[in-house]
Parts: sequence; C-alpha cells; structure tokens
Amino acid sequence: MYDELIQYLQSYKKTRISLGQLENLADPTMTYNSFQQNIQKLLDNQILLPINKHGTNGKQPPLPLTFRIRKSVVTKPLRQEIQLAQLRVHPLIKLDAYFSLSASRWQKDLPYIERIHDYLTRYGVPQEEATAPERSFHLVGDEKWLDEKGGRKLLETIGVWELLKISAMPDPLMLAVNSRRYHENQSVCHHLIVENKTTFYAIQPILSSTPYTSLIYGAGWKVVSGLGNLTAQLGLVRDVEHRLEYFGDLDHEGIAIWYTLFEKWEVVPAVYLYQALLKQRPSAGKETQTAKMEAIMRFVSFLSTEEGELIQRLLQGVQYLPQEAVEAERLRACMNQYVSRMMEKEERRIGN
Repeated sequence: MYDELIQYLQSYKKTRISLGQLENLADPTMTYNSFQQNIQKLLDNQILLPINKHGTNGKQPPLPLTFRIRKSVVTKPLRQEIQLAQLRVHPLIKLDAYFSLSASRWQKDLPYIERIHDYLTRYGVPQEEATAPERSFHLVGDEKWLDEKGGRKLLETIGVWELLKISAMPDPLMLAVNSRRYHENQSVCHHLIVENKTTFYAIQPILSSTPYTSLIYGAGWKVVSGLGNLTAQLGLVRDVEHRLEYFGDLDHEGIAIWYTLFEKWEVVPAVYLYQALLKQRPSAGKETQTAKMEAIMRFVSFLSTEEGELIQRLLQGVQYLPQEAVEAERLRACMNQYVSRMMEKEERRIGN
C-alpha cells in the first residue's frame, strides 16, 4: 500500500490531507495495524508531517487526524526519474513540463515518449509533411493516436509538434480519369486505389478498358485524408454512388491503411489483385511494423479461408509482399482477365 500512497500524494494538489482521506485508499480487508504502519513510514520518511493541534484518532498506536504534505520530498523520486529520462531521450524532446504534472500523467505518457525518441533517433526530423493518420502510424503504430487519443497534446507537451510537419490540410487526390466511363450516364462509379506509384503507372495504360471511372494513387497514408476530395475533383454533378477498391502491399502497414479507408469510406480490397499478389514469392523484412489484429481479421474476411490463412502465416513470419511483386505485364493481364469475367457475367445477367 505504501507505493499507492506515494503515487496518490504525488498527484494530490493540496498541501494538507486528512487521515480520513488516506483511510479511503486502504483495502477494506486491511487491518488497522497494517494501515498504521504504512502511515507511520510516511511520517518517519518526513513525507507527511503531523498537524498536532488537530489531535489524533485516539486509537493505539495513534495517528494524527491531519497532515501536511512535503511536496519537495514526495515528488523527489519522480523528479529524479524525469531528469534521468531527459538525459536518455533525443535532445529535441523536452520533459520540463512533467515536473509540474502528475505522476500518473508521466507514467501514462512515458511509453509514447520512448516511441517518439525511437522515431527521431532512427529517422531524424521529417523533411516532408504528412497527414495526421500517416505520421501517427509511423510514430506509435496507431493511426488514430494523434487525432483521437491525445497524441497531439503529448507532442506539444514535449515540444516536437511543429517539428514533425503534420499537415492539417490534405493534399489533392492524385488520380487518372477513365474518360470513357466518366462520360457514361452511370449511377455507380467504380474507383481503384493503389498504394504505390509503380503500380499506378503499370495500370494507367489500360485504364480505359477497365470498369473503373478513376485510378487513384494512394501515396501511402496520404489517401486517407485526400479521398474526401474525390467527388469535387471529378466534378461529377449527377447523383452517383461511388464504390472504391484498394490494392496495397501485403504487410501490416498496407493493411492498416486499407482498414482506415474501410472504416471511413467503406473501401473494399481489390480481391483479384491480392490473389495475384499471393502467388508471388514473399520477402523478409518489415520487422518494425506494428500488427493490428482487428485490421488483419477484417481484411482476410474478404478472401477465402485458405488465402486468409496464407496471409496470416506470411505476417506472423515477418514477411511481406509489396504490390510491385506482380510485374506490370502480369498485372495488366490479371486486370484484363478480371474485366473479361465481369463482362461475361453482365452478358449472362442481361440474357436472363
């Protein structure tokens, strides 16, 4: 109980505290003698000083009814811990603010501070701007940390928010338009998002022969914020439904990007392209990426059981498949086969 009392006193704002308040922290099964020994230890260490004029509780051994807290003593271990941490972390990280914050806040923030330290040590200050989800994922492995889980406040507290070049205004969406599909009077527009530039340029030459109204270059995490500009950038004035598919790397980050798009825009995996990717030889690496099991399980639900198990074994074995593993000609052939199958299905539907 002694450590719990110390933590409570470190975060307690006032300089006086009553015996009754300390009793409320004790386990109901704790004996008075055990409780008295813990309080006496605080008195012996001069963390608490008795206010004698307020008297005692009348029990044996007695305890004062009111105490004065010696803040300089009770916070000394915490201050020493923060000072030692300041010597270890990246020099751009400033921990001075934590001297005036609670111990609980320090303990809560410390794991994230260590991750920011690791990022800055490994990569340095970023040279290019990134959206909050993109930067958030690379910093702590959670794309929602900055916007929804207090990440910005922590970065401001340690003085690195401005240095990390987090963009509030999304970049315009980078896309190619299929003019044939664009001018058709269709009620549904299909769009394909690809994570990497190489894949974008591999598909662009055959875009006009596909059912997609646009081919979108995701550029990693940038698409998460940029996708909101799709309708405005296309300039489609008629009321249409937009259905979006995504094709990215088969690794933890690629799946995390897709999952964010799925939650926000109902983007589904381009299954036929991932099936082609699964036929390629995987590469080792990406050991530093963070697994997000919720995203993985939702992703594999779109594929067959066998394909889902293959993806999970791939990721568990710290391997990955970049989308560039499917060569350009094979990728285009795969898309042409997919289009042919879709056309055959449509013809059968019309015939029936």
